[in-house]
Amino acid sequence: MLAHSLTRRSRLLAAATLIAATGVTVLAPTAAFADTTPAAVAPASAAPAAKADENAAKPLAATLETAPGQAPITRGGEGATMKLTVTNNSDQEQQYHPAISVTPLGTAPTSWSWIDFSAKEISGAEESYGVQTFGSSGFTGYVLPKNAMTFRTFTVPARTTYSWSVTVKVRAALPADNTAVKLTLLNDRDNSTNSAPINLPVAAHTEALFQHFSPSDGTIKFDQPWETDISLLNNGATITSPITPTLRYPETDAVLKLDVQRPDGTWAAIVGANNTWQLPSVTGGIAKGESYHYKARLSLVSLTGTGTFFSGWLSLMPNTDQGTIDVAEGALVKVDGYRATPTPRPEPTPTATTPAPTTAPTDTPSTAPAGTPTAAPTTARPSATTTAAAPVTVPTATPSATAGAKVVAAAYNSGSQAGTTTTATGATGTTLASTGAGNSVAMFGTAGALVLLGSGAVLYAKRRRTQTQG
Repeated sequence: MLAHSLTRRSRLLAAATLIAATGVTVLAPTAAFADTTPAAVAPASAAPAAKADENAAKPLAATLETAPGQAPITRGGEGATMKLTVTNNSDQEQQYHPAISVTPLGTAPTSWSWIDFSAKEISGAEESYGVQTFGSSGFTGYVLPKNAMTFRTFTVPARTTYSWSVTVKVRAALPADNTAVKLTLLNDRDNSTNSAPINLPVAAHTEALFQHFSPSDGTIKFDQPWETDISLLNNGATITSPITPTLRYPETDAVLKLDVQRPDGTWAAIVGANNTWQLPSVTGGIAKGESYHYKARLSLVSLTGTGTFFSGWLSLMPNTDQGTIDVAEGALVKVDGYRATPTPRPEPTPTATTPAPTTAPTDTPSTAPAGTPTAAPTTARPSATTTAAAPVTVPTATPSATAGAKVVAAAYNSGSQAGTTTTATGATGTTLASTGAGNSVAMFGTAGALVLLGSGAVLYAKRRRTQTQG
């Protein structure tokens, strides 16, 4: 008894020392200082009992069940249709967020298109649909209100049951060694009990050919072909007969050329029309779980319309002489017909031409002696319909002409009845040039003569007065 008391005191002292050393006030529970005598171990049956109590406390009960007599599903077949039911056993409305995880029991698929999932309301629930999601843990199909995002839930009223029809299909991309898939009912609200998972058998099927492109997208230009590896995979029963697939690109204004690589590495042109080509036959067929590969090269030959850029899915045709091909995964191929360096066009060859001869005007100004108004003769430009008229000089305020005056010839156009008179002002005088009817020439000539006679009379009278005074 004394030894037991000493042991308890030492433990209390150690705890007090730890609290003082850390400087932190800690409210330790009484159990921490209680006697450490081992307690009896609870029986193993306590855990399932606790789990049962937990499930009993959940307000919703959900089940997923297949139709009676459900046959094994096949790749590319009708799949399996199941019924999802949830019942609210409480007196309050509850939120329900159902989902179904589908897990292959063999090799995990590398393609997203190995499964189809859909859902539709049966009773109680609002209009619904199924949404496919792919994550690190595999495939999950959500049952949601129509057009809702994946986080939306159903509101189940108190004491009410909702039900849905759920369909799961597997496609040819499911690897051949998968003989079953497991379906698990989920609800991340964690307020429902869920039925046990279902193992759905998958049978081998002869029509389970699947195409795959690597890379699955690219761009073709005039100076840049595009290459891809086309795989034809058989995930069904062994095919021993020849298989002849057909490759097709949508008909556009782009004309493409296809080459397929031979085993020796050289390229062979494949004859086709409308961007459709029949590939070389796989003469020995394809065994279960194996694939056949084509190395293809596409080139842009020409553009037949006004378009320059195109985009479409390159794919094998679904029908062959040995069943159908699942063509869910094609290759998105873009065609860029823009030429960075356009093809040069030939320029026209320049031809030598002789310029028409031109004649410079020979009109020259004349210098008249002081005191005598004169006009220098001019030479008119040769013309079949043009004649030269005599220039007229109009004197300034002083009666004497000025030396160096420039006289411009007046041209006459006999082919025009309407006349235009242009007045040009020189340095010391004014000259007139007229283009118009023939009568104007005589009129200006008469006027010029009168002016000359008047000027001469003035000069003559002035000289007489000068002589008389002298």
